[in-house]
Amino acid sequence: MTASLLTGCGPSAPERILAQPPTPAQTGAPLPLDQVDKPLDLTRFDADPCSLLTKDQAAAVVADPPDQVRAFRQATAPIYGCTWGEPLGANATASKPAKSPRTLTELSESPARKADMFEPWTETSIEGLPAIVYHQRGSTDDCSVSVQVTDQQMLTFEIIGKDLPRNYWANDRCGGVAKMAEAVVNNLHQN
Repeated sequence: MTASLLTGCGPSAPERILAQPPTPAQTGAPLPLDQVDKPLDLTRFDADPCSLLTKDQAAAVVADPPDQVRAFRQATAPIYGCTWGEPLGANATASKPAKSPRTLTELSESPARKADMFEPWTETSIEGLPAIVYHQRGSTDDCSVSVQVTDQQMLTFEIIGKDLPRNYWANDRCGGVAKMAEAVVNNLHQN
């Protein structure tokens, strides 16, 4: 069979909405874990965390095209936030822990951290706020980023899922999580 005979056969793949893959998040030098010079106003996060990723940002961090991405609000303790996901694909979550650890300092002093359950662990900064990139659940397939956004509160971002067929970050989960954290923090800055 020649390539010309294959043209037009079967369903075509949906068109991506981004003209090119997203650029990596702009991370910076590590900052003291409790240093928040300009705290974020979390009113918008508390009111509607699922509004904190635009369609283009969902394409950049969950799936492109984002036509099957759905947002699900988490409104019960111990975690508040939003999960964006698609059937049989990635789940990206932005959450606000309601119980300890609620700050980067508490996270760094947690029993799980002391037991090396968050390795590898990298301290950095995102949008001028202290951040930590780490792994949970004993697997480097999943990645988390926690960002200290006020003196008393961090936000945690994760991308989990075995198959990420339409995700730009399938081979760099931590890059995708950092990109999501950057987008949400930037959107909160614009309140």
